[in-house]
Amino acid sequence: MKIELAINGNRVDAQLYDHPVARELAGLLPLDLEFNDFNAVEKVATLDQALGLDGVPHADAPGPGEIGYYAPAQGLVLYYGSPGKWPGLVRMGRFDYDLGALRALPDRTLIHFALAAVPNP
Repeated sequence: MKIELAINGNRVDAQLYDHPVARELAGLLPLDLEFNDFNAVEKVATLDQALGLDGVPHADAPGPGEIGYYAPAQGLVLYYGSPGKWPGLVRMGRFDYDLGALRALPDRTLIHFALAAVPNP
């Protein structure tokens, strides 16, 4: 499923993977979330509600350029590095944004998530 992010006024193409947790997130869009750096590997924002974990592995290892969900903290995550494999991590999708620019974003950066606009036929 195609989605769009807005980061510092830039439109960013992204895609959610096809699994129940990603579909649940898509049902919450649009969202405006405040992201902070964590462990010099990722940007994290807290969702207002937990997502279910049915249909996904118990642990996962997202990589740079992926969107993730960290269930224990209800965190939506944009990875610019590799955190390793952890229980409660779910790979949710991919985004196309300069990873160095993502890393450089200051804490409390607001990022908008929305379903991608469907072009008119």
